[in-house]
Amino acid sequence: MPALKAGACYFVLVFAAGFLLGPVRELWAVPQFGRVAGLLLEAVVIVPVMLAAARWCMRRQPVRLVPESLGMGGVALALLLVAELCGSIWLRGMTGGEFLRHFTTVPGLISLALFAFYAAMPVMLSLYDRGRGA
Repeated sequence: MPALKAGACYFVLVFAAGFLLGPVRELWAVPQFGRVAGLLLEAVVIVPVMLAAARWCMRRQPVRLVPESLGMGGVALALLLVAELCGSIWLRGMTGGEFLRHFTTVPGLISLALFAFYAAMPVMLSLYDRGRGA
């Protein structure tokens, strides 16, 4: 149960940050630098947000072990993918197939890498803490 709560918490925090950064990316960074550079600029901001959010949620819920952190990351990733799919359909007018095909593009591959990093962040923190003896 702690992994479920921590995963939901992690999702809410990172999704909220992404929801705020998305318009900045789309309205400023993409027109200025292009889609790939705009996404990479957003990544520079969102990765530290992922780290801080995962750490904060793991401290609030007793998520310490690798299996628990795997569950936390899995819950957060599942919620994020559902939110991304719904947002793509409702806000961008994409079909499910278009959403999936997006991941065959360079920006889509960058997004997939960020999704994987997002899901792995709790595990990396658990391993780091275990290595430090924390």
